Amino acid sequence: MNSSMGSAARDHGSARAELESLYERELATVHGFLVARCGSVHLAEDLTAEVFINAARHFGQGRGTEVTTGWLITAAKRRLVDHWRSAERERRRLGQLRLERPRHDHVADNDDDRVLRALRSLSDRQRFALTMRYLDEYSVTEIAEAMEVGYTTAESLLGRARRSFAQALKELP
Repeated sequence: MNSSMGSAARDHGSARAELESLYERELATVHGFLVARCGSVHLAEDLTAEVFINAARHFGQGRGTEVTTGWLITAAKRRLVDHWRSAERERRRLGQLRLERPRHDHVADNDDDRVLRALRSLSDRQRFALTMRYLDEYSVTEIAEAMEVGYTTAESLLGRARRSFAQALKELP
């Protein structure tokens, strides 16, 4: 084996080890970030996998140093936004405007669980707007930009989401 092939193999092995280390360190962070925002463990798992596949591509292209915790969280946020946009387009295309009610495999009786259940009862758009506002601390302007709507529309959506969330909390045991 010539020296350039040996060096390439070492570089590949090093990049793989760095990626594996990153995955072990940051998996729970990325997955937790997504679960808190989408309310579905299964969806969060799928999106987390997509985020790390994207990270692997960066490592494969020799750009692994770009992949930080912040990079992963930003990628996760983008994946979630893409998912919600795609779901919204699909609902419009099929003409189905109904609230999805999640399945609850097991639900503990505590406040955190009540909040998650109330969030899950909201439409994707409402849940997205509320989590961006109160978990990510986005301004209404930033929410409008992320959702590709006008400021007034985002403000109105937030108002409806707050009312729906409050009502959902009242109705939960």
